[in-house]
Amino acid sequence: MKRILILCMLIITSSILHATVYVFTTNDGVLKLNDQMNTISFKGMEYNILDYKENSPEINSVFCEYSNLKKMFLFDFSKGNITEYNYIETFEWKDVAFYNKAKLVSGLYRNIDVYIYNNNIRGDNISSFKQYANIMIEGIKNGTIIMNGNGTFTDTTGKLSSSGTFERNWLGKKKNTSNNILNLVADYIFGYIKGMPTCNSNWEQVENPYMILKADKLN
Repeated sequence: MKRILILCMLIITSSILHATVYVFTTNDGVLKLNDQMNTISFKGMEYNILDYKENSPEINSVFCEYSNLKKMFLFDFSKGNITEYNYIETFEWKDVAFYNKAKLVSGLYRNIDVYIYNNNIRGDNISSFKQYANIMIEGIKNGTIIMNGNGTFTDTTGKLSSSGTFERNWLGKKKNTSNNILNLVADYIFGYIKGMPTCNSNWEQVENPYMILKADKLN
């Protein structure tokens, strides 16, 4: 392992920007870094390299993309491994935390019927709930719905608004109003977000680091 680490460091730190092809055999496949073509090939995919970053003499980041997919490969020669990351869009609960936007949106759509059932939403209120939920979820997706620090939501388009409190009749029963449906949708989204894991950055690790078994330089 020590020999591999030394070889890796000699290959990369000698001048990664002036090499031709580096071949890293890992425990999960062969990764090829072609500096002449400015590409990285791994697991049947070829990515165009966008940028390099030297985090330290022994740690290098390579940023690349394929179509709309952005990736980062972190070469850590002090540990003898390569870590793969996907770029993700995040949704912010202002001043509280960040969340994976794609997973948030898909999870909200997936669990709508569960919330409806658990909260005994019936009749015409079901279609109204789904209509407003769809508007808010799409707003999260496209950035027009903002989550404030106190857990409330703001629609920057101005199309959605509620008082934040439920309207009730003289018996104390909730009325069938758009205000109340919006409050339920906000409660649904707020509760789901609270149960999600948070993100530390826009880079999400794909798998465990790949151990470098062999490193070669091709001229």
